[in-house]
Amino acid sequence: MKAQQPVSVHLTEKDGLPDKEFYNIIEDSNGFIWLCADKGLFRYDGKIFKNYSNPEKRGLSVFGVKEDQYGRIWSNNITGQFFYLENNILHTFIDLKVQLKGELATFEIKDNFLIVCTQLRIYRVNLDTKKIENVNLSKHGFGNPFSFNSTVYVVNSDSVSAITKNNKFQNILETKLKLRDENGRSNSSGKAEIFKLGTQFFYLQFRQERNAFFKFNVSQKSFDYVDGFEEVAKERIQHVFENEDEVWLSTTSGVWIYKYVEDQFLFQKQLLKGRDISKIIKDKDDNYWITTINSGIYVLPNIYIETYPISENYKNISGIDKINDHTLIFGSNNGGIGFYDTKINSETLIDIPFKNSVSSLKYDPKKQVSYIGKDRYGFILDHNTLKIEVTPVISSAKSFSILNDDRVLVLNYRSVMLVSQGDFHNFEQISDDSRPYTSYFSRTDNAVFVGKVDDLVKYDSLWKPKIIRHKNTPIYGLSITETKNDIIWVSTFKNGVYGIKNDSVIHHLTKAKGLVSDHIGKIEADDRYLWVTTDSGVQRYHTVTKQYKTLTKRDGIISYDISGIEIFEDKVVFASNVGLFSIDKIKAFKRQTQPEVYFSQVEINQEAVVIKPKYELDYNQNAIKIGFNVNGFQFSQNVKYAIRLLGFDSHWVTTESGRNSMNYNSLPAGNYTFQVKLFLDNNDKGKAEIKTLQFSIKRPFWKTWWFISIVAFLVLSSIVLYFRRKIKKKEQQRQLEVSKLSLDNEMVNLKLENLRSQMNPHFIFNALNSIQEYIVLNQKKLASEFLGKFADLIRTYLNHSTKGNITLQEEIDCLQMYLELEKLRFEDKLQYKIATSGSVNPDQVNIPTMLIQPYVENALKHGLLHRKTGRVLKVDFFINDNTHTVKCMIVDNGVGREQAEKFKARSLKNHESFATKATQDRLVLLNYGKQKQIGVTITDLFGEDAKSSGTQVEVVIPFTTH
Repeated sequence: MKAQQPVSVHLTEKDGLPDKEFYNIIEDSNGFIWLCADKGLFRYDGKIFKNYSNPEKRGLSVFGVKEDQYGRIWSNNITGQFFYLENNILHTFIDLKVQLKGELATFEIKDNFLIVCTQLRIYRVNLDTKKIENVNLSKHGFGNPFSFNSTVYVVNSDSVSAITKNNKFQNILETKLKLRDENGRSNSSGKAEIFKLGTQFFYLQFRQERNAFFKFNVSQKSFDYVDGFEEVAKERIQHVFENEDEVWLSTTSGVWIYKYVEDQFLFQKQLLKGRDISKIIKDKDDNYWITTINSGIYVLPNIYIETYPISENYKNISGIDKINDHTLIFGSNNGGIGFYDTKINSETLIDIPFKNSVSSLKYDPKKQVSYIGKDRYGFILDHNTLKIEVTPVISSAKSFSILNDDRVLVLNYRSVMLVSQGDFHNFEQISDDSRPYTSYFSRTDNAVFVGKVDDLVKYDSLWKPKIIRHKNTPIYGLSITETKNDIIWVSTFKNGVYGIKNDSVIHHLTKAKGLVSDHIGKIEADDRYLWVTTDSGVQRYHTVTKQYKTLTKRDGIISYDISGIEIFEDKVVFASNVGLFSIDKIKAFKRQTQPEVYFSQVEINQEAVVIKPKYELDYNQNAIKIGFNVNGFQFSQNVKYAIRLLGFDSHWVTTESGRNSMNYNSLPAGNYTFQVKLFLDNNDKGKAEIKTLQFSIKRPFWKTWWFISIVAFLVLSSIVLYFRRKIKKKEQQRQLEVSKLSLDNEMVNLKLENLRSQMNPHFIFNALNSIQEYIVLNQKKLASEFLGKFADLIRTYLNHSTKGNITLQEEIDCLQMYLELEKLRFEDKLQYKIATSGSVNPDQVNIPTMLIQPYVENALKHGLLHRKTGRVLKVDFFINDNTHTVKCMIVDNGVGREQAEKFKARSLKNHESFATKATQDRLVLLNYGKQKQIGVTITDLFGEDAKSSGTQVEVVIPFTTH
C-alpha cells in the first residue's frame, strides 16, 4: 500500500549545492547549517554555501561536525586531523595521525576535552594543553559516543559506559548479551549506537545478521529486547533521529519511520525510497534536513503538507469534489475520472469516453451521481453501478450548482441553463448574453451568484438578475464560496477577493491588506476561515480576526496551479496540475520563530573588512556596502527587509524580495547609523528586532577649521598681493605710457630732424642754383621740369613725415625722385640703378618711413661726390617671405670712407653728420623692445690693387604685410 508522502525540496547543483556526497549535518546555535561533504566543510545560511579550509588540511573530505559551548564548530577527517572554526577561520587543533592510524574516529566535545572514540580506544585531549590525558581500552569495540546533559555515553558489545562531569570513565551497565554463538563466532558486527526517545534510552547493533534493538535503564540496570523493526532487519542503519514519539532511521534504502507505542515500534512509512541516507536533523524552524551519500540534500519544509500517490497519467487534475468524509472524485486533463480514499490511500480509476479534458464535475449526494463536463459531450456517472450516461446538454460545462429543489444549474461556454428533475433533455435557458465562468448557490439567500466575463450577477428565486459591482467597477468572478457568517466571497483574476453581504461589497482583500498576490485562483470557505490560492502561495484568512496564515512552495506547496479545494475535518485537499496534496489545518502552520537578522559582510571602497559594530573612516572611505541576512530555509530566499541610514535619511525603506545588501556611494562626512530589521508583512512591520551598525566618516582636511583658516589667510594675503601688484603694474604701465609718449615725441623730433637733414641747405642751395642757371640761360623748360620734380620730392617727404610706415614701393618711388634730382645736380655724371627681387609684391610690404634715403644720401655726399667721373650707385631690394625681412644693398664706387674722412678733415668740418646721428638714434628707438630688429652693416670695398673701390651698406628691415 502506498502512503502519503510529505513534500520534499531537493537541493542540487542548480541551488548552489557544492557537492552531492554528504556525511554529516548539524544546525548551530546561530541557525547556520553545517555540512560535512566529500569536498569539505560548508556553512549554509539559507542562501549561500560557504566553504572552510586551511593549508594544513590533508585532503578535502570531513566527516564529523560538532559545536562546543563557546560556539566553535569542530570537524575531523579520516587522516586524524581535528579542526575548529573561530572568528570565521578554520584552525588545526591537533593531528592524531599516529594514534588513529587511518581509522575514522567519532568524537564529542565535553567541558574542556575533546573525546575521540575509535574501535578499541578512547582518547581524551585537553583543549588548553592538547595533552592526551587518558586512554581507555576495550576488547569488544566502542560504539559511537552519545552526549546527553553533562554525560557522554559510550557502548560496546557487553556494556554501557559513561564519561561523567568530573571526567571519570566508568562502566555503568553490563548488557549481559552473548558475545559469541555456539560455534564461537562473534554475535555482533559494526559499531553499536545509542539513541533516546522521550525518556527512554535504546541500544542498536547488528547482531546475528540482523539489526537488534534494546531498551536499557541505567538506574534499574535493565536491558530488554524491543520488537517491531522487521522491515529494517537487514538494512544498514547509518543514523537514528528522534522526532517526538517517532524514530527516523537513515538507511541505504531510504528513511524508515517508526512510532513507539506501548513498548513496541510500529512502522509508519518509508520516505525517499532507494536513496542512501547519511543523517537527518530538524532545524529551529521545523524543517527536516536529510543528507545523502550520492543524491545531494532533501529538505522537508513541512511534514504536514503531504502528497497523495496518484497514478502518473492522472496527476494533471482539472476538477475535484468531495463524496464523503474520506473520499474524493477527481477529473484529469487526460479525460479520466478517479476516486481517492484518503483513509486507506487507495485510488480507483475510470475511463470516460473521449480523451479530451474534464472541464468540470459535481457530485450530487441525493442521487449519488456525478455530473461531468467535457468538450462536445457531458456525462452522468452513477456511483452505485459506475455506469456512464452521455448527455449533450452539459457539454463544455464550466460549473454545476445543485439547488434546494434538486434542480441543477449548468454553465457552459455561452449560457446559463436550469435542468429540472434530473432530466438533462429538458432544460430552461436562464441567460445567454455573455460567457459565464463560475456559479455558487447560496442556501442562506436562496440565490445563485454567477461570475461572467463582464460582471458578477445575482439571480434571486424568480431568476431575476441583479448586477453587483464595487464602486461602479465590474467584478470579474473566478471562484465563489460562502463562509458561516453569511458572507459571499468572490475571487478575481487580478483584483484580489471581494466579500459581499446584502448585495454590497463589505470587504476587499488585496495584496496591500495582506494577500501575497492580487492574482487569485480558487477559494473555499471553511467555517469562518477562507482558503485562498494565488500565484504566489496558499493562504488561510480568518474572516473575523482578519489574520492571515501563508504557505508557499518553500513551505512545501507543490504547485500554485490549483483546480479545486475540498474541506475535510482536519485536512484541506487541493487538486493541482501535479496531483493531489493535503494541508493539515492546524499543524501545517508551524510556530513562527522570529528569524534574527545578522550582518554578513561589510565592504569599504569595494574591499571586504572585518565586521564590527563601529567604524572610523577617512573622508575618502565613503563607498560602503553592507550585507545582511537571516538564517532559515524559508526566510532567506524571499524575505524583505526594512532599512534606513540615520544621519542620511530617517525614513524606513523596504527592500525588494530576496535582496540582502545595500550600497552607499560617495557619502559626505558625518556620523551614520545603519539599521535593518526583518519585514514579514504589514502587520509585523514594527515588531522585528533592529540590528545596527555605526560608522563615522571624517571630514577631508580641506574642510577642517584649521585648514579653512589657513586658506582664508592665504586668500586674503593673495588678494592684498594681487591688488598691490595690480597697482604696481598700473603704475608701470603709466610710466611706460609716459615713456612711450616721450619716445613718440622723440620719434617725431627725429623725423623732423631727419627731414631737415634730408632737406639740408646744401641740397636746397644746389637745387635752387640749378634752377637759377636754367632761367639765366633761358632754358625755361628744364627749369620748370627741375622745379616740378623738386616740388614733388618736397611734398612727398612732408607727406611721409606724418606716417610711421610706408610701403616698400613708396620708398622706392621716393628714392627714384630723389636720385633724378641728384643726377641733374651732378650734370648727368651719375649712373644709378634701383632693383627689387623676391616672391612678394613691394606694394604689400610695409617698412618704417624715411629709413633708406639717409644711406643713399651718404653714398652720394661722401662717396660719389669726390669722384669726378664714372659715378655709379646701385640700390637692390630683396624681399624674403620666409624670414619676413627686406634686405637693402646700397653699393657705390666712390672714394670710400677713409678717403672721405680725409676730405672732410681737409675742409675743417669735423663735426658728426647730423643726418647720420639722427638715423642711428632713430634705429635705437625703432628696435626698442622688438624681437626682430633692423640691422645695418657697412662694408668697405677694395679692388685687386687693394685700393678702395667704394662702399656697401646692407640694411635688413623686418616687414609687415597688409
